[in-house]
Parts: sequence; C-alpha cells; structure tokens
Amino acid sequence: MTNPEEIHKKARHILYLLVSEQSLRAGEGLDPQALQHDLDRHQFSAQDQQQALAYAREQGWLQTGPNGEVQLTEKGFALD
Repeated sequence: MTNPEEIHKKARHILYLLVSEQSLRAGEGLDPQALQHDLDRHQFSAQDQQQALAYAREQGWLQTGPNGEVQLTEKGFALD
C-alpha cells in the first residue's frame, strides 16, 4: 500500500479500532502485540500496519507510551 489516500484511510481505521473496540481515551495505550492481533483480525497486511501506524504517528494521532504501548493522543482521539 503506497497510495497516500489508502494509508490515511487505514490510519483512521486504527483510530476507530482503538476508540470503539478497545475503548481507549486520549493518553491511554495498548500493547503493540494486542494491537497487531486486532489489525490482523481486520485483515491489515504487515505492510499496511507499518505504513498506517507510521502515518498516524507523523500526524500526531498516536505516540509511543512510556512502556512501549501504542498511545492515543488528544489529537487522535478528537478525530474519531
């Protein structure tokens, strides 16, 4: 997946999963392996996962938490 629109769409889908399925709020995080399991279940390829997560971090929607978890930012939470 190299299409910028697809990357954006997949990154937004990740935010949806974090908020809707995992019930995360801004500042809360999810273990990377648990997120990968969810993304696998939603048929994200390894490349899709990598590109979408990188894009979401670049946009300031996600960050790495103090214990290595994928953490939802205020900006990311506001988008969902």
